[in-house]
Amino acid sequence: MTALIDTMLAEHKQIFAMLETVQRQGVGTEAGLQTLDRLRKLVLAHLAREDHKLYPPMHLHEQTRALAEEYEAEMHVISREVLDFFAHFRDGGDRLAFARALGRIVARLRARMTREEIRLYPAFRAHCSAVAAG
Repeated sequence: MTALIDTMLAEHKQIFAMLETVQRQGVGTEAGLQTLDRLRKLVLAHLAREDHKLYPPMHLHEQTRALAEEYEAEMHVISREVLDFFAHFRDGGDRLAFARALGRIVARLRARMTREEIRLYPAFRAHCSAVAAG
């Protein structure tokens, strides 16, 4: 199960690398739109992994249940914002509006992923990995 956390951490790095790439490419270019679509798919896969692999084991343990519930509830709000961003700029759009929206999404995701890496993933490793492996 620690492989799950390793995968989640690697995806965090990929997400931020792709955010930087799409920021450079811009929403007005074909390359930027393609990167944005690949990023959307990666984020959706990451969210699905959280929903199906990360949170369920955490709900089984008294030590991690409340933490999982807190992070799940928060992620539902953030997910909606991120998915709305992808939908809004799927076919391009105003460069300035894109830059502003992207800045908000990057800040939101950076704060969330940092908290996951500091609190959520260590709790999973401490309480869920050993039981799942045992």
